Amino acid sequence: MCEADEMAGEKLEQGEHEHEELMPEGDKKSAALEIEIGDDETRPRSSFRALIISSVFGNVLEWYDFGVFASFSTEISKAFFTGGRLEEILEVYGVFAVAFFVRPLGGFVLGIVGDKYGRTLSLQISVVAMGLSALIISLLPTNDVGPYSIGPAATILLVVVRSIQGLSVGGEMVGSMLYMVENVPERWKAVVSCVPMASAISGTGMGYLVSTIITALLSEEARVLWGWRLAFGLGVPAGLVGFMFRSCLHESHTFSSAIKKFGARHQNQHPFFYAMKNEPAALFVLSALLAVLCGFYSSTVWYNEAWLEMFYTELVRRGLSELQGRILNTLLIFAGLAGGSMGYAAFIDRGPKVPLHYHILGSAFLLAIFSPLFLWLMSFGRDCLLCVAGGQLAGMLCFTPTIASLSLYLVSEIPTQLQYTSIALSYNIAQALFGGTIPYIATAIVIHSSNIVAPSFYMSGLAVLGGGSILLARLPRVRRMHQNLEQTMNT
Repeated sequence: MCEADEMAGEKLEQGEHEHEELMPEGDKKSAALEIEIGDDETRPRSSFRALIISSVFGNVLEWYDFGVFASFSTEISKAFFTGGRLEEILEVYGVFAVAFFVRPLGGFVLGIVGDKYGRTLSLQISVVAMGLSALIISLLPTNDVGPYSIGPAATILLVVVRSIQGLSVGGEMVGSMLYMVENVPERWKAVVSCVPMASAISGTGMGYLVSTIITALLSEEARVLWGWRLAFGLGVPAGLVGFMFRSCLHESHTFSSAIKKFGARHQNQHPFFYAMKNEPAALFVLSALLAVLCGFYSSTVWYNEAWLEMFYTELVRRGLSELQGRILNTLLIFAGLAGGSMGYAAFIDRGPKVPLHYHILGSAFLLAIFSPLFLWLMSFGRDCLLCVAGGQLAGMLCFTPTIASLSLYLVSEIPTQLQYTSIALSYNIAQALFGGTIPYIATAIVIHSSNIVAPSFYMSGLAVLGGGSILLARLPRVRRMHQNLEQTMNT
């Protein structure tokens, strides 16, 4: 399989040479300079096919498990918790958030590995650990349901395994995102760098799709006993496929040359700790701004994917049935978030060249203004199915510019030698504080305010914070910090 992938890589490289023949003379010189900088031209190049498949399967598995967990929240609450309906849901959302709270630690550890020893090693560790975690969850005993119940110890085991899962996914998205950006031609950068985001979103959608099929085929009792286990077990093969293709990958010239030059100047020092010692303020400010931006991203993703379905099936007075809600949410995730973001990424590559941060600013502005309107439309429930679908789809489409441009923007803000550790920390801290807590916070806001539209104002506030972080990052003082950090890492 690896030999076939390398042959495919050679074909891609031939296509790039043909493209270079059509380049203006100035662009040819730039391309030649990039080749000259490369560290080892005899090293085999990763094929485009292995590149795409390894990213897709890894990110699909990461978010498939989260989608299954969110979708089977009712069944999992009955299997592992006791209490009232809303109390059980809040407890499950608490466990859902646990995996997010440990993500920063996982991102830091895998980021250290990725910046020092290579992106591919970190990505292989991540996908193996994710697959094992999914398998273990599918085999866990329950609290007091079925023949394999062991009491409260089962709940503790669930929390422990979810924590391990959170550690393993801490470097998945960022690692695959960096690897994609470093390995694709400039003319495809937005589309290909959007693949990890779109595949992660599709993974959640696939989790909902599988849960929809299981819900339609099994009784409630069967779903509580073993239906949710089947859903988790079906994700394990994705981990195996992802690992097989990742074993064929090679480090990019961009990363290899940057880390080789840094290692020649600063023997036995890790780039992240070197930056912490020499430019702590710049590293902290840039990472903090990225964390706020990622908070806007992650909260909006999980608001759309995990909470809105529960909103228009459980909280709306005449809500949709559970099966209707899952079907609608799954279709909109694929069409609105995944499909829409890839389409917008193609527009970035082929359309007018606009600074990346303008796309994110426009997206944040639209969501800050219109989020309450979209949620209000969805509150009509089964009285107006078109309002529910239209409100959620409109919000998703307003968000697609952020998804499409986020990868390239994050990479542009941090030097190559620091990207894995710094971005993984920022991204996963944001996931812990904003993404993992959204289902819990939004539900709690509805319960305590008795206003089902109230969570939309929280989302509008997060959109304002995301847009504000972009504006702060453009300030002259912050740009000087960025330049100083670049110079520190390259001199």
